[in-house]
Amino acid sequence: MKITLVTTMRNEGPHLLEWIAHHRAAGVTGFLVYTNDCDDGTEALLELLPDVVHVPLEDGAKPPQWRALKAAWDHPLVKASDWIGCVDCDEFMNLGNGLRGVPDLIARAEADVILMPWRLFGHSGHITLSDDLTLERFTHAAPETLLYPALGSFFKSLFRRDGPFRQFGVHRPKQKNPERHPPPKVVDGSGAPVVDRLAANDTQIMLWGKPIARELVQLNHYSVRSAADFMLKRGRGLPNHRQKQVDLTYWVERNFNTVEERTIALMLPATKAMLEDLMDIPGVAEAQVQARAWHQARLAHLMKEPEELKLFGRLLLAENSAHLPDPVAMELVRLYGHAHG
Repeated sequence: MKITLVTTMRNEGPHLLEWIAHHRAAGVTGFLVYTNDCDDGTEALLELLPDVVHVPLEDGAKPPQWRALKAAWDHPLVKASDWIGCVDCDEFMNLGNGLRGVPDLIARAEADVILMPWRLFGHSGHITLSDDLTLERFTHAAPETLLYPALGSFFKSLFRRDGPFRQFGVHRPKQKNPERHPPPKVVDGSGAPVVDRLAANDTQIMLWGKPIARELVQLNHYSVRSAADFMLKRGRGLPNHRQKQVDLTYWVERNFNTVEERTIALMLPATKAMLEDLMDIPGVAEAQVQARAWHQARLAHLMKEPEELKLFGRLLLAENSAHLPDPVAMELVRLYGHAHG
């Protein structure tokens, strides 16, 4: 079975090896990686890795991720795949219920689309950069059901390439004309079919307002990492929303350290073994060292900028995001909906 992940990267040199090792160890067979404006050696590192197809993006008016996903749909690697998904470098598939890999997940689900609910991970109290693995360093997250902010209910998708789909979406695939094609069979993170209206509506990208099923799979989302990592992320920007600021609001909406969450530790031995194999490839270890040095230098430069240093201090003051009581969260969502019509 051929399973391919598509992603976009910009200056991900310190993190990309762990991400690829983790998913390769879990049974992903190919990676289609689009890059743009990299300065830290990300592109050179990708070129050294097996099972990775690296495509530099040309300049364009639309955000990089949208241009990448449009091009990816007809890429030979994707067309030859059985299952595909769009997963970012800060998102790690976390398999549960005794699954040995992604092929087991696919076999258990018996579906066209598997929804992988986000689990937002915070900074776990870490301030500085580190060479430690993301999966070992950041072990505190939002509770399983987070009503506010609503992005705590978002999901990504793993889906059949030959299903009733016409294009990638960031969170779920775009479906073919429903008048000519039946809706896909969509299951949640526990393998249970979702309601028909969710299956048929490819614009719905969240499962808000009810316990989120994640017995088979969840997507650990390390969108902030440490405060220092966050400052560097701010410099990269977002691949699909150029106008959205990576600022204190972004941090507060994602930096949840409410509960300890170490279930992905069951996958760590295989991830570490695969990472050792990748590090043994000539040139890889040296390229990663160079990437980390670039990030350290970049951070030192940012800390000399008054406004950046001010934000860094605000991140430390806003240490943990609050898990709001359900009635308060639901009232906020109601008011938000009313305010936006």
